[in-house]
Parts: sequence; structure tokens; C-alpha cells
Amino acid sequence: MHAATEKLADTQRILVIEDDPLVRFNIVSYLEDSGFEVDEVDSGNAGLSAIRSDPPDLVVSDLRMPGLDGLDVLETLHAEQPDLPIVVVSGTGVISDAINALRKGAWDFITKPVQDMAVLEHAIVAALEKARLIQDNRRIHMELEHANRLLRQNLEQFEQDAAAGRSLQLQMMPAGNRVLSGYRFNRYLLPSLYLSGDFVDYFVIDHSHVGFYLADVAGHGASSAFVTILLNSFVHRYLDLLQNEGEKAVLAPDQMLGHLNRHLLDQKLEKYLTMFYGVIDVDSNRMSYSSGGHFPSPVLFDGSESRFLDGRGPPVGLFVDAQFDRHSIALPENHVLAVCSDGIMDALPEQGLAIKRERLKQAVSRFDLSAESTLASLGLSPDGVYPDDITLLLVERKV
Repeated sequence: MHAATEKLADTQRILVIEDDPLVRFNIVSYLEDSGFEVDEVDSGNAGLSAIRSDPPDLVVSDLRMPGLDGLDVLETLHAEQPDLPIVVVSGTGVISDAINALRKGAWDFITKPVQDMAVLEHAIVAALEKARLIQDNRRIHMELEHANRLLRQNLEQFEQDAAAGRSLQLQMMPAGNRVLSGYRFNRYLLPSLYLSGDFVDYFVIDHSHVGFYLADVAGHGASSAFVTILLNSFVHRYLDLLQNEGEKAVLAPDQMLGHLNRHLLDQKLEKYLTMFYGVIDVDSNRMSYSSGGHFPSPVLFDGSESRFLDGRGPPVGLFVDAQFDRHSIALPENHVLAVCSDGIMDALPEQGLAIKRERLKQAVSRFDLSAESTLASLGLSPDGVYPDDITLLLVERKV
């Protein structure tokens, strides 16, 4: 076997079309010695018949033959099997014949007599390699088209599922602006993805208490959104327990975070969240609250200045032995309480946490705010693209 053919992984089958028996014998003998499987015919008509019944990997054809000559064979094969490599071996020596042969589909042109068969072998190997590359490119193109079709189908399905999930998530959230027992609750959400890991809720607990929370599930997308749905169901179950069985955990923020922590760990979802849970006693205008790793701390505006509330705690659903503290404060007669997810801190352009905290305090420094306008004052709008979900909840009382 000659060195040029060592690159060919499999035995290639070649058809030689040559009317001269001696020339045909020399070509066939050399190619077989080079490791090719070779068939031979002595006319153009016989060659076309053989190719149509069992196409070879490559054709070596004479140009001048009685009956159907090589140019006719080239023209026919180029129309029927354009990817079949054809090397023309001709003794005419006329440059116009070589040009004509190449125009009609020949991949290479060798003149007879072939003084060095290695030249023919090299032309054959090059043509076979080119054919292999064409086949590989076509296969890759088809595979990419198939993959793109599947990707488009999956993307369409994802968008449909995400739209349904987003619709369900929004339906589970309370109205964006509600007044409960004299307190106005206003929320706004900017999701980084179509489905959000942030969730906010506010509700009447009993005739003397209203409750609210803002939760931020670690991560984004469908899995985090699923946890927000589980959270909503969990809290409302404890509201039902208060009404039906007198279970008062929903009135105790630290107990609620403790119960939720155990519930998430029991579910083995490998998801955790940060959460601020507050309960307002509407008779005394006093709020008890607990923080489950919530950041940043809520901002309280009393009509003259804004300040961050005290209180820290571990994330919810991460540690088995997590303990949550309960805090209690007397709310100013008129106030605005702003609770936001940590995505707002990531989105603010200022450098340094202290500057961002001050910017947030300044944004919550007057009454009659809306969550949407407050975010807009911070340069955050629905048209923006953000690295994390951004949620803002405002709780206002103005007598």
C-alpha cells in the first residue's frame, strides 16, 4: 500500500472507465496494489449503467471513447450524482478539453500517458478526501438543522410553560395596590427571567392583625418559582389553621419562619430562601417581625427621616438548627415601610454598599409613593435587563 492511501480509514471502491485494455489494466493493477477495491468497464454506457446500479466512491474515466464519450459521462453524472468525485485521465493533451471536462464536473484532470501513477493516486486521494469533507459538512448541517428545530420546539414549549407559570404566579400574588385595615400595601416586581424567584403577599389575619412578607428564593426560573407557589400555600394553610383550630403561629413571625424552615428541609427540594415576615397590630400600630436572612433590611420613613430596621437571621430552608428572632417596634403614626429583595442592590449603579444603602434611604423619604415610581427614581424600569429579580413592597399608613 502506498503512503498516500494510508490516510484512508476504509477501503474505497473505484470504477475505472477506459476503452484501452492495456491502459485500463495498468491503472486497475496499480490502484488495487494501493489498497483500493476497483471495478472496470470499457465504455461510457457500461460505466453509467454500473454507477446507477451500484455507485462507487470515485470514478476514473477516459475522455475520448467510442459511443458515449467521457464528456457525456461527466455531464450526465454531474446532473444525476453531483457529489460523486470523477477524475479524468485523457491522452488528448488539448487544454480546451481539460477546461471543458472541469466545467462539466470533473474533479481533476490527468494527462496520458501517466508516467508516474503516484500522480493519479494523489489526485484520487485528494478527490476522496474532498468528497468526505462534503459529506461530513452536509451531515453536520443536517444535524444542526435538526438540533435547531428541536431547540425551537423546546423554546416554544418553554415559553408556553413559562407564560402559564408566570400567569399562575401573578394570580397568586395580591393586587398591586390594596388597603387592609387602614394600611396601604403596594408592590412591584421586575423579574430577571420570565419566572421569578421573588414573591410577596399581604393579607388580613384577623380583625386586629394584618400580615405581609417578601421572600426571595435562591436562583431563578421555574424551580425557584415553584418554591414561591409552595410558600404561598404554606402561609395560607396557617391562616386556615388560625381560623379553624385557633393555631396562632401565623401571628408569630419567628414561629412561621421556623415552621417554614423545617418544611423546606423535609421536602428535600435543595432550595432555600430569604424572607422578611411582618405582622401589624392595627389597634396599637405596632409591628412584630422576623428576618430570615433578608437583605437589605427594610427602610422605615417616619415623616422626617428614613432608617433601616434592626434584625438579622439565617436563611430559611438551609440549616436544620436555624433559630429566628422576633422583633417588635411601635410604628410612627404616619409612616412608609419599604421592603425590597437584594436584586435592587445588585442593580443600583453606585459603587459600594454604603452608598447604595444611602441611595435606597433617599428614595424612601416621602409619603404617597408607589413601588413602581420608587424603582423608577432609582433608575430601574421594566425595560431594563437585571442580574436578579427585583421586588419592592411599600406599606404606608397616613392618618
